[in-house]
Amino acid sequence: MDIYKELTQGKGYAVIEIEDKKLLKDLKNYFIKKINILNNVKNDMDFARKKIAKMSKSEVNQCMIDLLKDNNLSEMLIKSCPKLVEELCGKELFITRRATIVMNVPGKGQAKQWPHYELMSGISPFSYIVWAPLHDLEENSGVYYIDQKQSLKIMKKEQETGVVNGPMVLNMMSNQKPKKLNFGQAIVFNPFVLHGNIAFSSEFARIACTARFQSSNKPLLQKNSDYLKPYKLN
Repeated sequence: MDIYKELTQGKGYAVIEIEDKKLLKDLKNYFIKKINILNNVKNDMDFARKKIAKMSKSEVNQCMIDLLKDNNLSEMLIKSCPKLVEELCGKELFITRRATIVMNVPGKGQAKQWPHYELMSGISPFSYIVWAPLHDLEENSGVYYIDQKQSLKIMKKEQETGVVNGPMVLNMMSNQKPKKLNFGQAIVFNPFVLHGNIAFSSEFARIACTARFQSSNKPLLQKNSDYLKPYKLN
């Protein structure tokens, strides 16, 4: 698959195999160790996920904020798929200063992630996003993606009516099927692709790591200049 063509002219997203699975495992173990410090859980991902699944929303949010203090996770995720990143952007990059560890709790009462595209948050149109679960995903517990052609069509229709995330977008949530990934797989996508998640049933929370990157040769059309940092692939 020509990944650049797929992300720019095709669906706008693609499932990839992480090249350095040991490094991704190191990232996972780093997360477990950090959660162990924060919440006194055993050194086991499933045990940690069960404990997180029982946390309140405020506890989950506080854990995610605490994890943002670590600024090496972004580099670890980018370094786990160097060939992919270089093919898309070369070696001279801007990457997020801090990767985000996203913890989603199961249950119908939990907040869903509304369909959105990264440009809504002022993300550079030249950036790419990599999203990697830190464990095998259960059925329907992942993230769904709307192909680029349909996403752009929806974006234009909403622009014409002067709304963002109007009925057309929100009604799409009911019939979406999230991608099922195994540990060692990830999804890379461009900032024009609509994506979101739905409520899921499980005794485990869903844990994923996400980071953004772009070529340093492209215009840095970024809302916040402190959001990214320069980075060079070896």
